[in-house]
Amino acid sequence: MKRIIILFLTLCSFTVFGQTESETIKKANEFIADKKYETAFKLLDEFDPQNDKPDIVLLKEEILLNYFVTSIMHRLFALKDIDKEEDILDYRGKEGSYGMQMFEVDSILTRLITIYPDNCKLHKGLADYYYDVHLRYSGRWLLDDDELFPLIETNFQKAVDGNCADYLSYYVLGYLNLAQEKTKESIPYFLKSIELNEDYASAHYNLAYAYLFTDDMENALKYAKTSLDLYNDNEYKSDAARMVGVIYTELNDDKNALKYYEMADKIDPENYYNIKPMLNLYLKSNNKKAGETTKAFFDLAPANPTIYNDLEEIYFSYQKEKDLIAFYKTQFSEFKDDNKIQGNLNFYMARIYLYTNKKLAKKHFKKAKKYFEKVFDENHAVFNAINDGLERCR
Repeated sequence: MKRIIILFLTLCSFTVFGQTESETIKKANEFIADKKYETAFKLLDEFDPQNDKPDIVLLKEEILLNYFVTSIMHRLFALKDIDKEEDILDYRGKEGSYGMQMFEVDSILTRLITIYPDNCKLHKGLADYYYDVHLRYSGRWLLDDDELFPLIETNFQKAVDGNCADYLSYYVLGYLNLAQEKTKESIPYFLKSIELNEDYASAHYNLAYAYLFTDDMENALKYAKTSLDLYNDNEYKSDAARMVGVIYTELNDDKNALKYYEMADKIDPENYYNIKPMLNLYLKSNNKKAGETTKAFFDLAPANPTIYNDLEEIYFSYQKEKDLIAFYKTQFSEFKDDNKIQGNLNFYMARIYLYTNKKLAKKHFKKAKKYFEKVFDENHAVFNAINDGLERCR
């Protein structure tokens, strides 16, 4: 009887551990479909604990990059099995008790590439990993972006050469060319990415950008509008609407440009990059909305000199500096308890008065100095600017 039980246990063990690689991958994918991410990874790790099998390793990487709960430098990963109605993003970054899995993707794939140099899927996997690191760590990883970009480009190009690149591979190659100001060279990659996945909004958006900077406005407009239709995220959708506005501005079509700047502002209110061109066109056309838009722009950061410099540039370009002074005067009472804003209002009014009334310019420079002395060290650069202004008032 004992021999039968032992044989039975042996046969059961063979059923678990005697699976073929393809059977193991199939079962792991079933677990992934059921959102049993930790279970899927453990199954693969039990089958290939030494990480010697390329297809198993690549599926492990896919699980870790797409379904991790938390990671430390993308070397240590935590996974979790969740219910089908749940989303892993609801857990990501939140506190919890998780077992961490050490998996140095780059080291493992680099080792496998030395064994299987013609396996283009390994090159693609390594490029996918480095690109994910770039997106998530923005130069704060073990390698900075200047070191990562050549590795991403080289490995994605090998994936292309080996005919195992996907739409993201081509998109990233276009993105890297664009980042290196090789604008014309980026276009074929974006076109190929769209050919492989016509619904990938970012490929349309960046292709529009490339066409814009190569003065192909017809294609720029076409792909910018497509990206606007495809994006769901409000931030990206607003960016796409603004790009359409920029293209119409380049085409000297102010009416349509304003339409899309307003659309961008409606999608993503209180956005500096939307309000500024909108204000510019309102002032250009003497639109009554210029006043309220000036206030909205100012309120974005009333203590930031950039806002004042931008307002000065826009208003001066349409000879409306008197209107800007009138606006600044309305803000003194609202920000009466903020010394920095009081200083800025006086300083930038003084700069405008330098061209029309040096007596008033001198008065406001002195007021600005009084307020700034309450918030800045005596060596702050603003005092040199005030002194230069006072010299010009003589």
